[in-house]
Amino acid sequence: MNKWKVIAPLGLLAAAGAAAALILKEKDAPAASAPKDKKQAAPAEKQMKTGEYSFVSGFKDAKTVEAALDYDALRFSFDVIGEDFLCYSSDSHVAVITGEDFSMQMEYAPFYKDEDFSTLSAAAEKKYKDLARVSFNGVEGIRYREGDGICFCLAVDEYSYLLLTLLKAQGCDLTLEELAEGEDLAELLGTIRIKTKE
Repeated sequence: MNKWKVIAPLGLLAAAGAAAALILKEKDAPAASAPKDKKQAAPAEKQMKTGEYSFVSGFKDAKTVEAALDYDALRFSFDVIGEDFLCYSSDSHVAVITGEDFSMQMEYAPFYKDEDFSTLSAAAEKKYKDLARVSFNGVEGIRYREGDGICFCLAVDEYSYLLLTLLKAQGCDLTLEELAEGEDLAELLGTIRIKTKE
């Protein structure tokens, strides 16, 4: 009987010690033992390229202007074309950026006599109630709705500006305004660079 009185408490102490050790082990276990259903998404693959569009600005002291932007070639295409424009243009060539949800035409536009970017903006403000001031990578401009497209006019120099016309792709569920303010377009235009060469 005395033997059992000694062995039983020792057995209980051993069991309690094992349980305490198990609790401490679980407490100190690394977070990796958490459920594995929450997998981290792999970063989306990108293939960045630069699209360039150049034109001559001015007459007597004409300069070559180069406009460039970076785009993901897995999601967009960039082409400089001389026909089959997305929308009417009197230019000899335009740049076209095409993606799944939208396309955009980039072209040179000269100012009329005695016009500059501030007078163009003031006239557009009277004509378009939805006009908004925009800025991309330090290039100032304006944005407004014109028919089936949204136009971005970006300042270049005293003779011309860059006109970008955004058009929605067939089957796209977003509105044109949502596309104009969306991340994809902001990412494209956020890389725009305009350089002037003598």
